Amino acid sequence: MHRHPTNVLRDDLPGVSILKPLVGVDSNLQDNLETFFKLDYPRFELLFCVQEENDPARKVVESLMERYPHIDARLFVGGCKVGNNPKLNNLMPAYSASQYDLIMISDSGIKMVYTDTLTEMVCKMTPDVGLIHALPYCCNRKGFGATLEKAYFGGAHGRLYMCINMLGFTCVTGMSNLIRRSVIGVAGGFEELAKYISEDCYMGLATVKSGLKIRLSSLPAMQNPGNYSAKSFGKRMVRWTTVRSSSVPSTILLEPFSEMLVCGLCCTWAVYYLFDWDPILFFMLHLLQWFVLDYIQLYALQREPLNFSKFDYAVAWAYRECTTLWHFLKGCVRNKVTWRTGTFKVKWGGFLEEVY
Repeated sequence: MHRHPTNVLRDDLPGVSILKPLVGVDSNLQDNLETFFKLDYPRFELLFCVQEENDPARKVVESLMERYPHIDARLFVGGCKVGNNPKLNNLMPAYSASQYDLIMISDSGIKMVYTDTLTEMVCKMTPDVGLIHALPYCCNRKGFGATLEKAYFGGAHGRLYMCINMLGFTCVTGMSNLIRRSVIGVAGGFEELAKYISEDCYMGLATVKSGLKIRLSSLPAMQNPGNYSAKSFGKRMVRWTTVRSSSVPSTILLEPFSEMLVCGLCCTWAVYYLFDWDPILFFMLHLLQWFVLDYIQLYALQREPLNFSKFDYAVAWAYRECTTLWHFLKGCVRNKVTWRTGTFKVKWGGFLEEVY
C-alpha cells in the first residue's frame, strides 16, 4: 500500500471521465469535492450528477466550478431511469456524455488525499487490466463513530478485502473504481447493471468475463463523510450484509468464520478437545493476538498520526467485535434496504425492486 507512481510520462496518460453521484449535503462535501478539482493529472473531466433540481449539492458544485474555471467540469440534473439502481440512474446522463474510454466512478464521500491518486490508478491500467479498485479506508475524524469506522476498515474489512484479492477472487467495492468503457459494455451497459443493487460486484464479474484482470490500487479510497455515528455504522453493516447475502449466498455460511469470536470459539473448542489445553487461557491469547495484529494492520494503512488513543481504539474494536454477529444476523433475515432516499427489496441474485 501507499506506493506512489514514479517516472510517469504525463503526455502518454489517457483521458479519464470522473463520474460523481451526489445526493444532499454534509459538512465535508465541499472539501471532498474540491480535492478532485486539485488532481495532478493532465487530462480529465469531472461530471457531477444530482437527481433533484433543488438538491443542495448543486450549489456546492456550481461554486466550485466558478472557483476552478480551468477544470473541465459539468453538472447533470435529473438523471435517467434505466433500472432500479438509483446510483446508476443518477449517473446515466453523465456516462452518456462522457468523452473518454476510462471511467472513474467515485462516491460523494471520497476525499482524494493524494493529488497523484488518479495517476497511480491509471498507471496500473495496463492493456491486460480492465478494472482498478481501491481499498476502503477512512480519514481522521473526531468522535467514537469515526474511531469505530477506522477500527473496522483498518482491521476486519481491510484484512478480508486484501486477502480475497491476494488470492485472486473477485471482490470489488464501488467507492472509487477506474473501469474501461468496454467492460461496462460487456456487462450490458448501465441498463443491465441497474437491475442489481451491487453494480460494483457485477462490474468485477464483467471484467473477468472480458478476459481482463482486476488490480487493487496502492492508495486507499479515503472515506470522509460528514455524517457518522455508531448507530449509522450499525445500519450500514446490516445493509451491507443484506446485499452480500442476496448477491453471494455463500456469505451466510462462510463469513461468520472470518470473525474473531466465531473463529476463536471454534479453535478453543478444538484445542481443548484434542489437547486438553486450558480453554480460557487459549481464548484470551487468541483475543490478544487478534487485537494486536489488527492494530498493526491499521498502523500500516495509516499515513498520518492517529487522532485517538490506544484505549479509544480498544473500546471501538471491542464494540465492533461484540456487535458484528448481531448485525450479521439482522442483515441475513432482512430483504429490504434503505439506501439514500429510497427503500428497496433485494431478491436472490442481487436483483433490486423499489418499494413504493
